[in-house]
Amino acid sequence: MKVVVIGAGILGLSIAYNLAKRGADVTVLEKQYPGSGLSVRAIGAVHSQWKNESDIRLAKKNRELMNQLSAELNFNIPFRRDGHLMIATGKEQLGELESNAKLQRSLGVDTRVLTPEEIESHYPFLDVSSIVGGTFSKGDGPVHPFSVVYGFWNGLEKHKGQLTKPTTVTALHAKDHRICSAETSNGPVEADTYVVAAGTGSREILRSVGLDVPTELVKQEMLATEPLRFFLGPMIQEYPDGISFTQSLRGEIVCELPTTGEEVRKDNSTTLEFLEKAATELIRFMPALRDVKVLRPWAGLVETTRDSEPVVGRCAYDNFWVAFADSGKAVMFAPVIGDLMAEQIMSGKTNPDLETYSPARLLR
Repeated sequence: MKVVVIGAGILGLSIAYNLAKRGADVTVLEKQYPGSGLSVRAIGAVHSQWKNESDIRLAKKNRELMNQLSAELNFNIPFRRDGHLMIATGKEQLGELESNAKLQRSLGVDTRVLTPEEIESHYPFLDVSSIVGGTFSKGDGPVHPFSVVYGFWNGLEKHKGQLTKPTTVTALHAKDHRICSAETSNGPVEADTYVVAAGTGSREILRSVGLDVPTELVKQEMLATEPLRFFLGPMIQEYPDGISFTQSLRGEIVCELPTTGEEVRKDNSTTLEFLEKAATELIRFMPALRDVKVLRPWAGLVETTRDSEPVVGRCAYDNFWVAFADSGKAVMFAPVIGDLMAEQIMSGKTNPDLETYSPARLLR
């Protein structure tokens, strides 16, 4: 089977690698460079603390795959399973966390509820004066997104897959319920099967064959401090959509703060407003960082859907598949989506773990 994958982000490369591993003849078309979208801009959270069964099941499988990825790809992928701590600053949020934890435990995820006193005991660097409780999942933790992207790229090439760049896909052409070719900056490309995983460019490609999946772009801004002596093991996140922060292997405190519900321009510029807010939030939870210098800020665009779930699966045509609008879950779910998508494409059978994310729910 000859497959064209459009997009060399973390999802596209995971799908491409898993297809090549199964014997497909794979070509990846990328208009810039691997991970040029949000993939290598993310801070690398991998956790299982979701509130619906589909996400929890997928996250649990993904965590298992992520733990084996270095050995499988023969590529160093730092996945630090130091845990993921969700903190609540209100009683309503804590109630939701406790309810989520109950569901997570019923599905085999090792989540436990912590009091403020327990949080302070485990993490004395945290100021718990505004924290009413939290939940902790031991097997989760941060991963290095660059390593995942380049690990999949390296694995793809070992299985004789090709990455062609720079190649911009301008349109797809359809005939008799099938995609028959992709129009690119280097001429037409034909294959048996097509997969669109082009991040924020996916929607425009779908429109060329009469498909429209409504999405919204949200800017995600991030920063890294100067390196410090290592002290912060787990990734910490204020539930449900507050600041997230961790410490890199180089010692930098890395954090992200989402700007939700806001249409943004297609740029990756950062703002002074973000720096001020992020610094305030970091100092709120870790006062000892007050005099630490910011090394660099950056930003990326997250494409979201109305239900905050990725768009993954067969899309309208017999030989056409998509994986985009990740709603901020690409790094967390990339290994398992790539594995399940490749199995679906090769077998033609839908995997029940991906049914929730089918593009059919959103097509108009």
